[in-house]
Amino acid sequence: MAKLSLARGPVIAAIGLIVVVIGANLFDTSYRSVESVMGTTSSIFADKEILPNQFVNSTIASSHLQEHNVIIVHVIPSSGSVKLEGIDPNGMTFEKDSSDGFLYHIIQRSPQGGAYDLKILDTGSRSVRINAVIGEDPFLGNSCNTSYGMKCNIVHLAVGMVATGIIAFVVGIGIGMYDFKKEQKLQKK
Repeated sequence: MAKLSLARGPVIAAIGLIVVVIGANLFDTSYRSVESVMGTTSSIFADKEILPNQFVNSTIASSHLQEHNVIIVHVIPSSGSVKLEGIDPNGMTFEKDSSDGFLYHIIQRSPQGGAYDLKILDTGSRSVRINAVIGEDPFLGNSCNTSYGMKCNIVHLAVGMVATGIIAFVVGIGIGMYDFKKEQKLQKK
C-alpha cells in the first residue's frame, strides 16, 4: 500500500504534463487555420524572396494595429526555414521559428504608441519566398463569429488546459515530495 501512495504524486504530475502538451498542440493547431477567420488583414511582405542567411525587415506603427494581432508568415517551399525577430515599442524582443513552412506570432498593441520592428531571416541553406500578413486576432480579440463554431473557443480551451496542466504538475510534485518524506519517516521508525 505504501508503494502505491508513493506513485500518486508522479502520476498526477505526469497527467499534468500530458494535459499541458495537448493544450499547447491545440493552441498551435488553432493558429494554423486562423487566417480563414481573421477578417481584415494587411500585407507585410508579398511574395518576397530572401536569400540564405539574409533578411527582410519592416516597421509597423501601433496606430495601425488592433488590440490583439497575429502575424502569419507562409514560407515557400514549406521545407524552407525562417525566423521572425521583433522589437516592440517598449524595447522587448521576441522571436519565433517557422515549422513546415508556417509561422505565427501574437502581439498586443502598445498603449504608449510607437512602432514594432520586424525582421524575417532565412535560416536555411537555400532561398525562400515568403508571404506575411498581420490582422486582428479573432480568438483573443473577441471578433470570432459564432458561425465558426468551436474554432472560436479553442484558444480559450487550450489556455485553460495548459494552466490546469501546470497546476496539476506542481501539485503532483508537491504530493510526491510529501509522500516520499512521509515514507522516509515511517522507515526510520
